[in-house]
Amino acid sequence: MRFCITVSLLFLLSVNTVCALDGDVDGGSENIFFKANQFYFNGEFEKAVQLYESILKNHQSNLIFQSESRGELFYNIGNCYFRSGQKGNALLNYERARRFIPRDADLKYNIEYVHDLTEDNLSQPENIISEIFGVNFFSQTELATVFCLVNLMLFLFLTIRIFFRAEWIFYVIIIFSICWIVSGISFGIMLKQTIFDDRVVILAKEVDVLAGPDKEDTLLFKVHEGTLAYQERNESGFSLIRLPDSKRGWLVSSAIEAIYMAGAIQKQELEGAKLE
Repeated sequence: MRFCITVSLLFLLSVNTVCALDGDVDGGSENIFFKANQFYFNGEFEKAVQLYESILKNHQSNLIFQSESRGELFYNIGNCYFRSGQKGNALLNYERARRFIPRDADLKYNIEYVHDLTEDNLSQPENIISEIFGVNFFSQTELATVFCLVNLMLFLFLTIRIFFRAEWIFYVIIIFSICWIVSGISFGIMLKQTIFDDRVVILAKEVDVLAGPDKEDTLLFKVHEGTLAYQERNESGFSLIRLPDSKRGWLVSSAIEAIYMAGAIQKQELEGAKLE
């Protein structure tokens, strides 16, 4: 019972967070957005990117509850970079947009198209568990909202059960308990993927992948702009990456950028704690 009460309080706090975030949107941002669109249609992509990014920076972000408009902004930024011939930055922002608008057909097409244009063109492994629990189909806000609502309904019927012993209430509690387990697993997988996202995108046109974190080390192979990889750790300005085909090696950290920055920061903090 105490657990259910705690979860309900968290739900109410989450609702307040959503309301607070929605309240951050103002008319000034809308004007900047329309101006950025004008720059985009006029072919002034660099100016458009600056304005789109200024909107993202001026509004508070939240780990779980975020508006679809953030996804649309990342999508527009990705389009700007793609139209200016920067495949790496385009894919980077498309992948960031997918966290908020995962079912957008145009976004899916653009991601696949950029992958096809990438010189390395490595296929990405599918996460079957994520597919089963709908983590890649629903946005993080949708999964979090469903989980909170299921908790609230479960607590509500558990409370009703104390005063009314009707048999149908018992079966409703069972149904919501099953929903709680499923939505909880989905929410947990999403949260893990969000916090510990180690994916990076190669931004340099071509970069050497070496056997160690030193420019004098043996050259293993080369990777190209737009390739998606997994960052394992950093050392002396170099990053150890792993490609989808399991090849590993070191490259200069300036040649890559993490898709989800908070995940990269979290990982670096954990590595720092281990070193200490």
